[in-house]
Amino acid sequence: MSEVDITGQVLATFPDVCLPYHLALDSEGHVLVADYGNHRILLLSSQLELQRILIDKSQFKLWSPRRLYYNELASHLYVAHSSSDSPISPSDTISLFSLP
Repeated sequence: MSEVDITGQVLATFPDVCLPYHLALDSEGHVLVADYGNHRILLLSSQLELQRILIDKSQFKLWSPRRLYYNELASHLYVAHSSSDSPISPSDTISLFSLP
């Protein structure tokens, strides 16, 4: 995952992500990333440096996150994801997480 300028020059890179399916920003420029392939939600700085892993599959049944909505006023993160790792019968779920 990279930030590029209008000429295509790479300004910042965060390599440890597998299929960054969706992004959200907060008012301070932090980037929330739905890391689809690694089954987690990341918080990156505006320079794409890892601040922390917000949510991962070891904490919650979070499989293949696809969409994010961050309500900054309420500190709520809504995540659309699969509730199962089964490719045969995946079920879509929207989970609400309260962030500190």
